[in-house]
Amino acid sequence: MQGQHPGQQQGQPMPGQQGQPMPGQQQPGRPQVGAQSPAQRRPQAAQPAGVGPDGIDWEAEAAALEAGGHPVEAEPEPAEEEWDGHHDDYVEGAEDEQGGFLGEEDNSREGKKKRKEKGKKSGRRNGGACLVVALVLMGGVAAGGWWGYGFYQDHFGPPPDFKGEGTGSVQIEVKQGATGGQVGISLKNAGVVKSVKAYTNVCDNDAKCKGIQPGFYALKKEMSASSAFQALVDQAGGAALVLPEGLNSTEVYAKIDDKLKLQKGTTAGVAKAQVAGLGLPPYANGNIEGFLWPTRYNIADGMKPEDLLKQMVKNATEKYASLDGEASKAGLKNGYEVLIEASILQREGNNPTDFAKMARTIQNRLASATVNHTLGMDTTLQYALGRKQLDKKDIQDGSNKYNTYINPGLPPGPISNPGDDAIKAVLNPAEGKWLYFIAMSPTRTEFSETDKEHFGYVEQYCKAAGQGFDKVGGHCTTAK
Repeated sequence: MQGQHPGQQQGQPMPGQQGQPMPGQQQPGRPQVGAQSPAQRRPQAAQPAGVGPDGIDWEAEAAALEAGGHPVEAEPEPAEEEWDGHHDDYVEGAEDEQGGFLGEEDNSREGKKKRKEKGKKSGRRNGGACLVVALVLMGGVAAGGWWGYGFYQDHFGPPPDFKGEGTGSVQIEVKQGATGGQVGISLKNAGVVKSVKAYTNVCDNDAKCKGIQPGFYALKKEMSASSAFQALVDQAGGAALVLPEGLNSTEVYAKIDDKLKLQKGTTAGVAKAQVAGLGLPPYANGNIEGFLWPTRYNIADGMKPEDLLKQMVKNATEKYASLDGEASKAGLKNGYEVLIEASILQREGNNPTDFAKMARTIQNRLASATVNHTLGMDTTLQYALGRKQLDKKDIQDGSNKYNTYINPGLPPGPISNPGDDAIKAVLNPAEGKWLYFIAMSPTRTEFSETDKEHFGYVEQYCKAAGQGFDKVGGHCTTAK
């Protein structure tokens, strides 16, 4: 076997190997207890009676000193092993302090001096290490203090907040159904408030918080939470276009131009040029009238007319989706006829509480031979002509398909954009035999079964309006 001495049996340790130290040899790294240097070795003999527990006869030592001799030094305590963290390497200095791994401790003056110098270096190293530990501990204390301050601020202190009314301009959107916390997030992300918590604290303590409407709001950056909240309340829904029921497309276009600060006629031109891309259903035949659903529309910065028109058409189309299945119960062919009738009712009526009776009157006229199945409505002819004032020539012109004095049945298309109340009234008309009605005022509508009774109401209306009355046709005229 490699490294095996002749005559050595395999597995039998040689003298000097681990576990078998050679006679008189100190095992490396394991100083023997009570080991003596050559100068300290004495022939083993019985100790005299004066020998103390430390192995020295102090009386004899005193006598030797008086005689000029050298005192016997006490046995040094065995040194502990010093380990620097490595498995096989010992710390520098351990070997010198014990006289080497195989030798004796150097007790000469030079040896003691070296050991003293090494002790000073070790002290300096230990001092440096202590300084590093102290600095680390101080850093830990500082970090802990900062964390503790942050924890207190997060859990017990007031939330971060700006001061004042803010500067600059920014638009934020409050979405439908947004909670106070969600609004706070939008404000924080836009740089309006410093923290969500600052806003929600204000919002939670004010009942007006629940009344903040969805929409686009013009705010400033770096506003205090209370200022931002008050701005939302004051703007009452923010930038928006509100369309009432009963407006026709020309009137809607004018409102869009005004709201978006566009030149007059811009939206009308866009509607005409882009009608195919606005989302109209096939049954509309390219006619946008009746599909500009009346409701509130939020206005964002940079919004274009087509953006609003598409929203309106989408809303109307969704509302009308179920009308085909309900049209028959109103005596109508399809959902589009429901829309047309509702548009007339919405334009003629002033009071929604009268809509069900008006719807019945319209359906009675469509079914009655007494009036030749004609509606006889000023509103349809006014829509086609684009003006309110009518004369005899207008009324007698049957070439105009919207002239319901001459042409029987419904006109070819809607004349306004009706709302929910008018549509519901068409589908659920009141019971009655009326053939005539006239809105005398915003709160009063008169219904009649005979033309004589009706003409009496019309004359009253014409006189109150400062107009003349045509007794034959039963309508107002421009001349008295």
